[in-house]
Amino acid sequence: MMFNDLTWRESERVVQDYMKEKGFKIIETNFSCVGIELDIVAILSKSVQKKQMKKEMQRKMLEDKEHRKVYKNSFKNALKELNDLLVITEVKGRKTDKFGMGFEAISEQKKHNIIRGARFLQKDDRFENYQIRFDVASVDNGEITYIESAF
Repeated sequence: MMFNDLTWRESERVVQDYMKEKGFKIIETNFSCVGIELDIVAILSKSVQKKQMKKEMQRKMLEDKEHRKVYKNSFKNALKELNDLLVITEVKGRKTDKFGMGFEAISEQKKHNIIRGARFLQKDDRFENYQIRFDVASVDNGEITYIESAF
């Protein structure tokens, strides 16, 4: 996907569309809590994760027929661990890579603040039983880079 000259707000919309295509359910955008803003709060259901994992497992089995049984057992074990995820996505956008890629601009302090915001969010009855994953989406030079479990 190619997007040129996007503002940060447009970058967030592009990332939201990308996430929806991947099966995420967007719950909140620009969620403010305890003096922190979480760019995108979404749910990734167990069923969507299962489909993604199955597709990946099938790809690996086609590429490496010798280890099919290993992939199949690994897939079965991974399914047992799956839960719906509350995904907090930090969005960074850059028109050029002159100052590095967007995902490189997330400081340790920013990560700490996002985690703090997620803990606050987890106190909400709707989200208290979800596992949390922290992703980063970077729109650089018009290209989306989406990093799962970034921190």
